[in-house]
Amino acid sequence: MNLLKRVGTVGGWTLVSRMLGLVRDRMLGSVFGASLILDAFFIAFSLPNLLRNLFGEGALATAFVPRYVQMKEKNPEEAEVFAGIILTRLAVWLGCFAGVGMCVAALVSHYANPSIALIALLAIPQIPYLIFICVSALAAGTLHGRRHFFVPAAAPVLLNISMIIAVFIWQDVTLLPYAVLLTGILQVAVHLVALRHTGGVPALRLKGAAAVTDLGKAITPTIIASGVYQINALLDMFIAWYFLPESGAVTILYFANRLLQFPMALVAHGTGTALYPELAQAASQGYSASGSVVRKGIDLLVMLLLPAACGLYLVAEPLTATIYQAGAFGPEEVRRTALTASMFAFALVPISLNKILIRVFHAHRDHLLPMWFALIGVVVNVCLNVVFVQTSLREAGLALATALSGFVMCCAYSVVLYRRGSGGVVHVSSLIRPVLATTAMAGLVWLVLVWSQKQGYHSSMQLLFSVGAGILLYAVLMGRSLLRRMRR
Repeated sequence: MNLLKRVGTVGGWTLVSRMLGLVRDRMLGSVFGASLILDAFFIAFSLPNLLRNLFGEGALATAFVPRYVQMKEKNPEEAEVFAGIILTRLAVWLGCFAGVGMCVAALVSHYANPSIALIALLAIPQIPYLIFICVSALAAGTLHGRRHFFVPAAAPVLLNISMIIAVFIWQDVTLLPYAVLLTGILQVAVHLVALRHTGGVPALRLKGAAAVTDLGKAITPTIIASGVYQINALLDMFIAWYFLPESGAVTILYFANRLLQFPMALVAHGTGTALYPELAQAASQGYSASGSVVRKGIDLLVMLLLPAACGLYLVAEPLTATIYQAGAFGPEEVRRTALTASMFAFALVPISLNKILIRVFHAHRDHLLPMWFALIGVVVNVCLNVVFVQTSLREAGLALATALSGFVMCCAYSVVLYRRGSGGVVHVSSLIRPVLATTAMAGLVWLVLVWSQKQGYHSSMQLLFSVGAGILLYAVLMGRSLLRRMRR
């Protein structure tokens, strides 16, 4: 399966998952609004979600995949032993961690102030979810190493389906954590079936495979480097909770971030996931070979995400109104979410590029430099957060801080890779046509949006007309170059 087909598989299922996620979020906003209890749920949900990203889909998978791929080329049996040991140790370690976490959350729920106690109560049923979802994520990494992308890409759909059913039937925030836990169990089941049909489930064991020691040394720096975006997102939530109490700022920030996540997950996640096995193979030939691989992915990212970022900035308000405005989520909540989403639009390209650039270093087993850069990025983000959240931007200032810190990190990674011989991470000549096409597209989208607003059309029609016209013009201006880059 070539790169484009793998991107299509991952991106296609990610699109389905994100569409269902928007349905889920609309239902949550409609039923609960930008409220304190929904803020508490999102913070409680973000804690196991962060650990899932760090230990499952993020750091551990990032460190695991290149080692598994390279071992599989030399000795397939040893690679499967390696995978089995990591799966077993991960499950055991997370089981102990979850037990301690549930005890701590129970104590907090009894002795903390009411708002913190509410977060703890909502977190207790979701803590065991961490075990199942991280095991699923590592199983997905094994499947990626076997060049199987269908099940790992499709499995996240289960979470959105489960939560949609829970909101529809019960309309009770306190029951949502149990829907999350059920999803984790189901995801483990489908990944085990996929492993069985693609070479077998790795045998569970605790000892063996010398590569485990090497992986253990890489975990801590990889956790910090790969999880910087998730860490920043969690810190954003706590800063919003502290500086803007009882204002629904956490919910506003979460919903706006979901609009950013849609194109990021569809394009950046799909490209990064499909590209990583290629980077792992190229790493053995040096940074020059890695540069050739990464430029393919970045060319595709820039071509697709530059117009997406511009479009998100321009149509943030009708997009937010179309998706979220219903029931308890009214015009004022829409205005705040749209402003925050427009600030997040500046973060789309740099954060997406970072996701691929970090993987180049990890493919070369260099985990320390991304770790230090990530720590710098977190410090920059927090400092900017504390300043911007107290301005008139409020929660939108947190989104702007995310964009600025992402840009700083993107520049740092690019400079280091260039000095190590990878060449420029992007050909300047390849930017000319997408930039010109995006500029023309932005002008047309703005004109159509202004016209449709003057005509008094509903926000959904404003969105349809402006986005439709923008996509059509961009495709025409890019012409065969669009198809040629996607094929390459």
